[in-house]
Amino acid sequence: MARTVEVEVKLTGSTEELSAAFDDLSGTRPARQQLLTTYYDTPEGHLRRRGFALRIQSRGGAREVTLKRDAGDGLTRGEWTSPLPPATRDDGAPSLDQLPPEAPVGDLGITDSDALSPTFVTDIERTKKEIRTGDALVELSLDAGRISAGEREARVAELELELLSGPVGDMLAGARSVLRKRRLAIGTRSKAAQGTALLLGRRPRAMRAKRVKLDQADSIDGALAKVVRATSIQVMGNLAPVLEAGDPEGVHQLRVSLRRLRSALLFLRSHLGSRAAALNREARRALKRLGPARDLDVFLLETLPAVIDANPGVPALPRLRDAAEGRLDAARASARKLILGRRFNRFVLDLLDVAHGGVLVVEAGGETLVETARDRLAARYRSLMKAGSGFEHLGEPERHRVRIALKKLRYACDYSRSLFPGPAVGAYLRCLSALQDDLGRLNDASVARQISQELADVDPHAAEGASRIGDWCDERTRAAEPDLVESWRTLVAMAPFW
Repeated sequence: MARTVEVEVKLTGSTEELSAAFDDLSGTRPARQQLLTTYYDTPEGHLRRRGFALRIQSRGGAREVTLKRDAGDGLTRGEWTSPLPPATRDDGAPSLDQLPPEAPVGDLGITDSDALSPTFVTDIERTKKEIRTGDALVELSLDAGRISAGEREARVAELELELLSGPVGDMLAGARSVLRKRRLAIGTRSKAAQGTALLLGRRPRAMRAKRVKLDQADSIDGALAKVVRATSIQVMGNLAPVLEAGDPEGVHQLRVSLRRLRSALLFLRSHLGSRAAALNREARRALKRLGPARDLDVFLLETLPAVIDANPGVPALPRLRDAAEGRLDAARASARKLILGRRFNRFVLDLLDVAHGGVLVVEAGGETLVETARDRLAARYRSLMKAGSGFEHLGEPERHRVRIALKKLRYACDYSRSLFPGPAVGAYLRCLSALQDDLGRLNDASVARQISQELADVDPHAAEGASRIGDWCDERTRAAEPDLVESWRTLVAMAPFW
């Protein structure tokens, strides 16, 4: 029978902890299955490029064909399934007409099933049972096995909670209870995504923010849910790049997603209660823990190479680089520890709950969403103008406060842009973005001076390198000053779009 939406959360960890978590939750008598699943695509990857996975799964004597579309939020997937006749020797790739009539076959980018071929295989031993958590009926599955793509293999060990009926929040509460007791973490990638990465020999890639489109008819709570859902997608999309690849861009985009979340929560703070305050507090904590890895990435990948090129033959600079790389290893380990920790994973579950129906607004007031956005944008704008008063004469700490106020206004404008149609929005956002980039480079220079000085304090032989970095940053800051001041004046002269 066809299904249209699959709602599940995965937990990963050691085999022992996963098995113990399965046993912790009482339910129906466990049943064991052996699942052999073959995934199909074209050699060009038509399906994966469009976010689909097509598979044939065999369990015992039963077979079924399934098309899935990942929503990217770590919780929901489109799913369309049909039973297949028993296997024969002539069976090959599935035929698209074997899928249910409602399956979005037209979105796959192909019309001929002959273009499909096997890509990878999963061989999973599944132990499952049904459990109750609150008012939700959940299928709990303990999966162990492997994914094979050609000569490459990867181990699979995960616990799945799949919602059969009832509230999503109650299922997530069940997952939260598991995390309180067991050292597990939220799984961020489906088996299809893991198999695709194995097939291509590719590590997970960082995910940028997706644009949020609000409607003037949205309630404040509905609008905030859209924003939180977008940020939850970006959070989930950047956990694997940080954990599995140590990707600098993954760390950056994870921090962007958390900043965007905090910006939205603070933007509507007067309408929100303790639950939103808790999300904001946890996002702030995570940002602080991730900050050193991001700062050192920028220092090592952007600032230091330019200084070394400008100062060839200065041995103190490679010495600084080696010391900074040691610090970066520790900072990345701290980032991974954060992501695998109970507290952060409970925060992610809370975020998913809000994104899928959890209520944050406790006092909506009588204003429309447009009126609320206009009022809050004006308040953000006033804060920025106050922070930037006398911009030409402000010192580094004061300009840092301008950068923070500017960032808050930019995120608020980005969220609100669809509420105020017209070309003025895009022009205003481009101006904000350009000024934010300029101020960001100044902040990077300030951080580079701080990092190099801290390293030199530990190793006096690196002191000359720290001095060269300081001189280079000062020179770049002086050279950028005229354009920076002009960018500020352009913003001040531009009429706000709201």
